Amino acid sequence: MRPLQDVRQEILKTRNVTPEIFNELEEIYADITQIDFDKADVLFRIKQLKHVQLPEDYKDFFVDKIASFLLGYGPSPDEIDSDEGRWLRGRMVNRDEYDLALLDELSNRLENLGGKLPPYLKKNSFLIQKFEDILYYSRYFAFIAVVGAILSSFILFIQGFGLIIKGLVGFFQDPYERYEALFEKLVSSVDVFLFALVLIIFGVGVYELFIANVDPEDKPADSRPTWLKISSVDDLKSSLGKVILMVLIVSFFKHVLEIDAEMWSPLALLYLAIGILLIATALYLTHKSNSEEAAPKTKPESELQKILE
Repeated sequence: MRPLQDVRQEILKTRNVTPEIFNELEEIYADITQIDFDKADVLFRIKQLKHVQLPEDYKDFFVDKIASFLLGYGPSPDEIDSDEGRWLRGRMVNRDEYDLALLDELSNRLENLGGKLPPYLKKNSFLIQKFEDILYYSRYFAFIAVVGAILSSFILFIQGFGLIIKGLVGFFQDPYERYEALFEKLVSSVDVFLFALVLIIFGVGVYELFIANVDPEDKPADSRPTWLKISSVDDLKSSLGKVILMVLIVSFFKHVLEIDAEMWSPLALLYLAIGILLIATALYLTHKSNSEEAAPKTKPESELQKILE
């Protein structure tokens, strides 16, 4: 008797289940106690192959073997547990005639055993399953936000670089007269670059939270930047908040440079002092929060003494 894998490969090659191959399948699956999820999965894959001629007896064979495996010698005899239910539901994608016949057989056998078919496997749950699939795959709409954020950041990087070039050109044309203008352009470019970084962090964070992890196979794990370690919405908000704070600080500094010192009033100086104080407080709270997160969690001295004693 050939191994099951060789039989399956021949079916894929010939696109046909001949009487000889079907006899081999019956021999392979004759002992119900030797059927596991992998072997049962092959029966599903065979009936799902397109343009494959299946014998008339294959449906009865398929239904009997799967039902006997799940309710006879599977992980949980006489019932369908949650693991078996998820496995079975994942293979009933289109609910064809084979699947419907299997559900009827399982329902009848469970009734004889005094049990019931799980609600999520019943025939009327097909629309619910499709709706849940739509909800699950709707997360790919996040691609729009990811692509938009990355493209926007690219445009901002170009704009920031343009500000630097413009400032340098003006500076070399008249170094003594254009120093302040160059300084203003450099500060403005930093402001633009920081906002571009906000968009990158947002795009990468949304991709990780809704699509998949960003883990290139050719990069070691320790090469991953800390700001890329986003596992929850709170992590994303924390990373964005720190960079946005820097954007506000640079923007504040840029606006201070644009103010004419000769026109400052006592009230304007008061506002400037309050702004600096608020920024210093924000930086202090951010640094304190980071220190608390990074500090190792140690037991109090009294508890350590009890352990040592």
